[in-house]
Amino acid sequence: MLSFVLALAVTLAALWPCRHIATRFGIIDRPGPRKAHTGSVPYLGGVAILVGGGASLLWFHTELWPVLILLTLVTTIGLVDDIKYLPVWARLIGEGAIASSAVALGFSLHLTDSPAINAGLSVAWMVGLTNSFNLLDNTDGLASTVAACSLIAIAVIVPASAGLALPLAGGAIGFLAINRPPAKMYMGDAGSLMLGFGVALASIKAANTAHGLHAVVILAFPVALALFDTSLVIASRLSTGRPIQLGGQDHFSHRLRLLGWTPYQVLAAALVASLASSACAALAVRYPLDVAWLALPIGVAFLGVWVALLRIDPYAVALRPKIEVL
Repeated sequence: MLSFVLALAVTLAALWPCRHIATRFGIIDRPGPRKAHTGSVPYLGGVAILVGGGASLLWFHTELWPVLILLTLVTTIGLVDDIKYLPVWARLIGEGAIASSAVALGFSLHLTDSPAINAGLSVAWMVGLTNSFNLLDNTDGLASTVAACSLIAIAVIVPASAGLALPLAGGAIGFLAINRPPAKMYMGDAGSLMLGFGVALASIKAANTAHGLHAVVILAFPVALALFDTSLVIASRLSTGRPIQLGGQDHFSHRLRLLGWTPYQVLAAALVASLASSACAALAVRYPLDVAWLALPIGVAFLGVWVALLRIDPYAVALRPKIEVL
């Protein structure tokens, strides 16, 4: 837990210097067609999280310095995208290269008997989850909250992964001091991509401690809310004939806001959902014990909420949707 506390403290200390630098050099998020804020908000929150989590990793787990380099590279890709638009194809190539390096370092799933297939699945999982958290960063405090919950759940379910998971969780929670609604600072793509990649690495490390269905449960259930949101957006856009690459206010958080929920109520819902999915994972890994079946109603509830949110139309003319091409 000391690694968690150190990461949180260093992140808090780094927030204001990073905010000052962002303001000084114009690294800010300006209002736009698909953005809820009406004023400019500084970026570089992701850099503060990296500084906090990185300091903790170097202090308590020096053997993870290659992982810190990979996290720094992912942060750099996001930072370039924050400062100057980076084409999607270029970002994906960079993420794929970094994910391949992670596989070479041993972060490869053991789901099949084929090393090549495992490597391919691992790269796809890392790139996919990295971008899922990037998509999830659409409401003040949301990505930090979900990332922290996922990382803590992974550390609790599989303590062997805590060395990587808890420093990143401490950084994410520390950032909430300035990112809670109304946010005074954003993590930007630098932060959301880095946290998503960090969660992916921690989930792979945790999943490799089990076999078969248990490994899949440990891999996917703690990050279920990120997968929930990504699948909801993809299904919604495909069903209405909209290209997937379009950005828009059609995520689960936006749909809850259309129902009249406040930003803090959305965060509370995200927290409850993350805890529920984590509890589902903790129960499911106990199979074949009878208690494992308690995970079933939680999963059914997730599916029911997903269908209910999908039926909400965020594109209705009366709702004045704000869509733009990224």
